Amino acid sequence: MQSNDFDKAWERVSHFLKPTPLIRSDWLSDLTGGNVYLKLECLNLGHSFKIRGALNSILSFPKIPSKVITASGGNHGLGVAIASKLLGIKCRIYLPEKTPESRIRLLEEMNAEVILFGEAWDESDMEARRIAKETNIPYIHAFAQKEVFLGQGTIIRELQQQIAKIDALVASVGGGGLMSGLITTAKYLDMDIDFYSVETKGADSFYRSFKAGRIMELDKIASIANTLGAKKTTPEIFEILRNGISEAFVVDDAKAVRDLEEFLNIEKILIEPAASCIISALKEHKDLFRNKNVVLIICGSNISLNDFLKWKKLFQ
Repeated sequence: MQSNDFDKAWERVSHFLKPTPLIRSDWLSDLTGGNVYLKLECLNLGHSFKIRGALNSILSFPKIPSKVITASGGNHGLGVAIASKLLGIKCRIYLPEKTPESRIRLLEEMNAEVILFGEAWDESDMEARRIAKETNIPYIHAFAQKEVFLGQGTIIRELQQQIAKIDALVASVGGGGLMSGLITTAKYLDMDIDFYSVETKGADSFYRSFKAGRIMELDKIASIANTLGAKKTTPEIFEILRNGISEAFVVDDAKAVRDLEEFLNIEKILIEPAASCIISALKEHKDLFRNKNVVLIICGSNISLNDFLKWKKLFQ
C-alpha cells in the first residue's frame, strides 16, 4: 500500500461523512479501572461503519461506474446501497437466502436490486463474483478489498482528532475488514495501539485461525451475530490481523445478549450482538485494561427491539 492510499481514503470519506461521536463510558471506566471510550459507528449513515469502505471503494474507480455488484451477510450491503444512492448509481446486492425480510425491504427502499442466493455470505459472494465477471460490472468485496478496509480505517483518523492517546482498541471481527483498516491506518500514522478482536462462538473463524496459526474455515455460521458471518477470511487479511492483534477473544451469544441489554439500560443505545460482544470481552478481561485509555468500536445497531426480545427469551 502507498501512503497516498491512506490519504485519498480520508479525503474521499471525510468529504461525505461527518465524524461519529466518541464518548466516555463512566460505567465501563469504573468497571475496568481505565478510561473507556465508545466510538459510536452505530450513529453513522446506515447505522454502521460499513458506509466508509463502500464510499471509498466506489470513489476509487478511475470513473464512477453506473452500477456495482456486491454480496453481504450484514451491514455491508446497506453501506453499498447508501453510497450508491449518494453517488447516483445503481447496485445489486446478493444476500444469503435466510436474510430477514426486514433487511431485504430496507435495501429495496434504498433502490438496491436484491438477489437471494446460498446458505451463508460465502456462497452469496461466489455468485456475486461470477455475475460481476460475466456482466463486466464492478464488484465490491465485503471486507478484503484494499479500498474497502482503508475506508474503514478512516475511523482511526477521526480518533486521532478526538482523543490524545489510545492505549488499546477493541473491535469485533467478521471477515476482518474493519480491524485490518484500523491496524494498517494506525501503523501508517505511527500510533502505538494494542488491538483486541472479539467474535461470538459459531462465528469465530478468525479466533480459530489465530489460535491455529493458519486460516480455518467454519462449516456453518451458528451465531445470532450474523453480521460476523464469514466462514473464513482471506490470506491477506489474516496476515494483517495475525501480525497486528495482541489477543483474540470469543464470547457466547448468551453473554452478548445479556450485555446488549445492559448497554441499552445504561448507555440508552440499542446495538447489535456483533457490537455488544466486545462489551462482554471487556468485562471478562477487564484487568488487561486497567489504567489505560481504551476505545471500543460500537460497530452497528441494525436490529429491532423485537430481535432483542426474541434473543432475550431464547437465552433465559
